[in-house]
Amino acid sequence: MPPHDRVRALLHRHDALFHGEAPADYDRAAAEERFGRLLGAARERFGPAVRYAYGQDVSYYGAVVVRAEDAGTEGPLEVLMSNYGPFVAAWTLAGPAPARREAPGAEVLDWLDGVCAGLDCVHVPVELLQEEYDGVVDLYGDKAFAAFVETLDEDSPFFAPSGEDGEEDEDDVPLRWMDRYFDHV
Repeated sequence: MPPHDRVRALLHRHDALFHGEAPADYDRAAAEERFGRLLGAARERFGPAVRYAYGQDVSYYGAVVVRAEDAGTEGPLEVLMSNYGPFVAAWTLAGPAPARREAPGAEVLDWLDGVCAGLDCVHVPVELLQEEYDGVVDLYGDKAFAAFVETLDEDSPFFAPSGEDGEEDEDDVPLRWMDRYFDHV
């Protein structure tokens, strides 16, 4: 696996202003071929019970899912292939839904690094995907909202007290790289 700084730089380089399912120059045929090879490698390594699903209205092409007992992991193993750049990510699902995504063990990671080398793609580690997204796309409209607020004068009814204590919700989670490349549309 390449060093995190190099992978992070690749994430930034492939980050496109468009925030839909795939970038404008997306090669669906190449993605289909690459995903087929990824699925084949998973079935060769983990057996014929490996399942897969294609992404719809998300920024990844598809997911390969391996049962925990076949992968030798605590929870099911998921391997996703992004539509934005040559990126693959893998994690095990731990705990009840919504499950936590945790890095699989060294044996699975070594296998995945070898598969990625053969597919000419990059394995993005879970810990890097959990970092706060600082790319070019305003996925949740925060930058647009901030620009809107700047246009208001301080007497605007928009600034009137709402009756709430103004504390930030503890469940608010910042946008992460995982959201950009393997989740959100």
